[in-house]
Amino acid sequence: MRTRTLAWSLLACMFPGMVAAQSIGTDITGLNLCLYGDCEARGAYTADPYGWVNPATLPVGTLPYVQRGLFASGSYFRLNAGGVGADVESGTLTVVASPVVLQVNGVYAETSGQPRTVPADLTFRTRFVRLAGAIDLDRTTPHIPGLSVGVLGSLPATNSDLKLSANGLTLVRATEDREVDLTLGVHWRGGERNWFMAGAFVNALRDPVTTDALDLNSFETVRTHGTTNAWFTRAGISLLPFVPMGLPSDGSAAAEWLAEVRLASDVAVGNITVPGEGTRQSETGYFGADARVLPDAWNPVSRYLRFYWIGGVDTDGGWGQGLGFYGNGPLEWLSCNPAYSSRPLAPSLGHRVNIWSATCSVMLSL
Repeated sequence: MRTRTLAWSLLACMFPGMVAAQSIGTDITGLNLCLYGDCEARGAYTADPYGWVNPATLPVGTLPYVQRGLFASGSYFRLNAGGVGADVESGTLTVVASPVVLQVNGVYAETSGQPRTVPADLTFRTRFVRLAGAIDLDRTTPHIPGLSVGVLGSLPATNSDLKLSANGLTLVRATEDREVDLTLGVHWRGGERNWFMAGAFVNALRDPVTTDALDLNSFETVRTHGTTNAWFTRAGISLLPFVPMGLPSDGSAAAEWLAEVRLASDVAVGNITVPGEGTRQSETGYFGADARVLPDAWNPVSRYLRFYWIGGVDTDGGWGQGLGFYGNGPLEWLSCNPAYSSRPLAPSLGHRVNIWSATCSVMLSL
């Protein structure tokens, strides 16, 4: 029993995404990958038109640009926490046929290293495929102005594997099989230039976990089974605060810049039940902003590229920021957003996890 308790304690400290003992908020529900605070870096809020953490925002981020077409994007994340490093790769294909948007997202992650306070080697692999769909009810009959709804789900045939070993001896091996991972979202936008947006989603997760732990007294392997049950809700607003103030229409650089400053605020509530760890509840607040770096009048390459800053913080001590670009004119089909973020994590991994990430996408109109 003591060995099994130790094994679960190690797992809980090292990989909250697997045993969910950490306060992970809604990071595991991101449509595009949001790991340990990267949501803050990329402005991925429930009512953000480009973050897509809420599946209902898919029409908001695509239909204004193309009625029928394809979006293809790739993401790379490098995570470092103490002596543990991870490489995460994600690919996404989005199909747009107004008023419907469909998306498939695949993720592969591989981790290795030695936790700071645990004399053992750690390896971890996870892979999953998510399917999403959304519809803009503003473009359908009955016509509901500004409203869109979406659904996101993970395919149940994928899993995550964790192994903890020392001197060639396997101490713990755990496998989490995906069974239920479903997200339902809603989004509303309105006002001049859609200056006000509100969104919310709820995510339910149920994954069986099998753990093989070595009893160091008898050197026999003890197998245990359990189920991780979790649900998350997240709701928030985003707004262009200067638009309703009646900006001058003279085309000045200041008015152009202020008209695109967007602020966002979210609150997330989670409830997680983990085998051997009981039930854990969490509440997290998120605050973010994004703005164009330079108005066109001050940007010498504005015909081709427009640069945007994005950033945010949360009440758990996470923060992030990024500087990306969106193509314009001949390059309007291209965008890319690199970012850096940092967030508290288990002390055994070095207290904080730091992430470098980049997401680039291309658009093809049909």
